[in-house]
Amino acid sequence: MLAAGFHVMAFDRPRAVLDSKLPKADACLIVDVHLPEMNGAQLCESLAASGCDLPVIMMTGHTDYGTRDLVQRTKPAAVLLKPFTRASLLEAISKALAADKHDR
Repeated sequence: MLAAGFHVMAFDRPRAVLDSKLPKADACLIVDVHLPEMNGAQLCESLAASGCDLPVIMMTGHTDYGTRDLVQRTKPAAVLLKPFTRASLLEAISKALAADKHDR
């Protein structure tokens, strides 16, 4: 799928992400904090344990302390608070992709 000039892979469950073949570089993950099966931090930790070191953009509609703690566990390249604009999403993606190129 192509969206805003990016090749996009969409998943309906964390397990589908873990079972997929993700790109190794020139990519980022956009992960919601609150997911079925596991939270976004757990998903990112599982991906990291499997060798995936793509930058992460965390998104959430919650601002409570527990959610903030989960977000910080992922050391995200960016955080988006819902609802967010298309411009802020594209800015976060650009920031994450630049961080990925810098870190490699």
